[in-house]
Amino acid sequence: MKNKIIYVIMILIIIAGAIVIGTIGLNVDLQYSKSVQIDVYLGKTFENEDIKQIAKEVFGEGKIIVQKVEYYEDMASITIEEKNAENIDEKIKELNTKINEKYELENKVEDSIQVLYIPKVRLSSILKPYLVPMLISSIVVLVYVAIRYRKLGVLRTILTYALSIVGFEALYLSIIAITRFPVNNYVIPVGLLIYVLVITVLTIIKENAYTKYKETEK
Repeated sequence: MKNKIIYVIMILIIIAGAIVIGTIGLNVDLQYSKSVQIDVYLGKTFENEDIKQIAKEVFGEGKIIVQKVEYYEDMASITIEEKNAENIDEKIKELNTKINEKYELENKVEDSIQVLYIPKVRLSSILKPYLVPMLISSIVVLVYVAIRYRKLGVLRTILTYALSIVGFEALYLSIIAITRFPVNNYVIPVGLLIYVLVITVLTIIKENAYTKYKETEK
């Protein structure tokens, strides 16, 4: 009875997640959404937090990412939300002025700043590099467990593994969608970890069941 309740809850969460994804989509982090990248050459070392604070003063309190680039770490890459890029030319001039004042520079906008408009990254393109390896590994796992636990039922074993892998990954994606957790660099590694854990736990359960089955045959 408890298992049935758990399954029903999981199915409801997956359905709710599918509705959220189909209507408003996932909450994509700044690095995967439409954004504006502003590369600023300072010509000297700097602290990310100082540049981020200046960027907040110029572009507002939206999401802002600041990274050091170049070998000598003398260039800042500032990524802002597209909605904060209104009147970009005036804001770039203000940004340059504030950075010059902070670091006692005389850099000109046309010589030290480059603006790039970054399109939204599709979720499919993020997942694409992982799909084929996961598909191949899943086929290998299914073939192995089908042979290993054939006496427990080949079809039953394959369905158990396949439905569990798909179900838990769908549950994970649904939870991300419902909670509005931002899709970032950590989402895929956690998904892969869940994939490995599901296979590991199922194999332990199947191995125990197989051991008991062999004992009953003696």
